[in-house]
Amino acid sequence: MKNAKKLICTVVVALMTLSVGAETKSKTLLEVAQKTGQFKTLLAAIDAAGLRSALSGKGPLTVLAPTDKAFSDLPPGTVSELLKKENREKLISILKYHVIAGEVRAKDLVNNGTAATLEGSEVQASFRQGRLNVNKANVLSTDIVTANGVIHVIDKVLIPELGMDTAAQIKNLIEFAIDKGVPTFNKEQYEASSAIYYICAKSILDLSKDELKTDMQKILKSALKTVSKSRDFSDNAWTLRRALDKVYNSLEQKTSHQKQTIPTKKKTDSKFKVLIESKMPEGFPAPGPVNEVIVKNYPAYRAARVAGTSMQNFSFMRLFGHIKKNNISMTAPVEMAIGKNDGKQRSMAFLYRSTDIGSTGKQSGGVNVVDLPSKRYISIGIRGNNSTSVIKQSIEKLENWLSQNKQFSADGEHRLLGYNSPMVPASKRYWEVQVPVKRAN
Repeated sequence: MKNAKKLICTVVVALMTLSVGAETKSKTLLEVAQKTGQFKTLLAAIDAAGLRSALSGKGPLTVLAPTDKAFSDLPPGTVSELLKKENREKLISILKYHVIAGEVRAKDLVNNGTAATLEGSEVQASFRQGRLNVNKANVLSTDIVTANGVIHVIDKVLIPELGMDTAAQIKNLIEFAIDKGVPTFNKEQYEASSAIYYICAKSILDLSKDELKTDMQKILKSALKTVSKSRDFSDNAWTLRRALDKVYNSLEQKTSHQKQTIPTKKKTDSKFKVLIESKMPEGFPAPGPVNEVIVKNYPAYRAARVAGTSMQNFSFMRLFGHIKKNNISMTAPVEMAIGKNDGKQRSMAFLYRSTDIGSTGKQSGGVNVVDLPSKRYISIGIRGNNSTSVIKQSIEKLENWLSQNKQFSADGEHRLLGYNSPMVPASKRYWEVQVPVKRAN
């Protein structure tokens, strides 16, 4: 069904394509645009931004070209304001939002659904009511082939919805709120945590309402409206956090397209700061660096453990119920035994602050409290994604390290330590994959 829809869209798009003669194929993008006579404002803007030489180069480039009418449909005074020297950077950003690297035909837009622009963010392509659209613009003509690229004619000027500077400011504000709100929430100071997130959400709307995407504004406004009618501060904190997470993740997806590099060697993320939400067990070493193998020594500790390879959330809730019932404080990290070959979870454990707390033995809900001896581990830090494939890659790095450091040998079950709760955005979460080791004979 999906392929059939794409085929239909492609056929219709093909019918929209202008018949192009050899004369356009021998001329540059700007020469073709100038000859048609319907892109005078666009060409004037290109000159004001100093982009004529870039668009006259070898290419290939794909230009989403707004007509003169498209510019005239902007609010009065917009074009003249953009053409002023002091607004040159903004004009350049808008124009780059209309240019895609490479030759992207209409069928490619239909099939891919998105395209990254030279401005850094993506445009969305869709097919509605028998017409190809880019963002909210209708595509009037497609696939005008030139000597250095392709032109698609559109009936609206595309405006980048959020500048990078503003995006970075909003992300920093959300990160700051989370840094303060999470530990406050975990200390059961729900009203204070809710207040932190409320101020953050309100500040984002007040400071950037003219640049923030409409759907993001709606998410924040809806959350603020919901909590204004509630006195359940725990629920309020979660309502606001979910809204902030959605905004953050949207910005994270946008900024991930800004700069792409292909490093020859993955480097340690030395600037990443691990957010530790709760106290660690007594004597536990600090989290290690990201993507670097180190040796860590752990003291004896007490753990409440639930066995099982499936239903991770169910294991977590059983353990959470156990510590709440016994009035035991939550600590970080959470420990998960993992398979050496598949990287999958074998068990989950909450760690006690000290071995003096509670008692060992089998408890209700399938929880078993055990005392574990001191041990040495080799460890590698992971930021963000802890998928099975990432864990297996980390295990492979640890195994390679062992093969190069013969003074150590593996001595027990592999484990994954998770330092953060769901309250922390996925990209900011931190994990360690570890292998217990002993001195080789």
